[in-house]
Amino acid sequence: MTEIGKQSESKLNLDFSVVRKARETAKKIAFETQKFIDHHTTTTIERTVCRLLGIDDMDEFDVPLPNIVVDNIKKGNRLGIGAAIHIGNAILHTNRTPQEIAEMIAKDELNLTELPLKD
Repeated sequence: MTEIGKQSESKLNLDFSVVRKARETAKKIAFETQKFIDHHTTTTIERTVCRLLGIDDMDEFDVPLPNIVVDNIKKGNRLGIGAAIHIGNAILHTNRTPQEIAEMIAKDELNLTELPLKD
């Protein structure tokens, strides 16, 4: 046990000033990486997000539904917000699954970027 005011000793004999500096450096790297990711989303990433949300299959012309969903978002100039936000918002508006929403988009029954964003 340690007494109040005394620094605890490391069982691994670590220099805590080095550990603290490593943590600060890692935090800076993570922050800068996230900032880059936030500003550089890509069509490929958003299609992958659609697939992770369970959107699969193709339309009548053999175009993958994730492609159709992302194209719908791109046409509305809102890809930077991300597919997950738009699909989640559509779920709130329609009470449908991501797959059903994608099928509606493919049939021109729904435009993700025309739905007002809900909280």
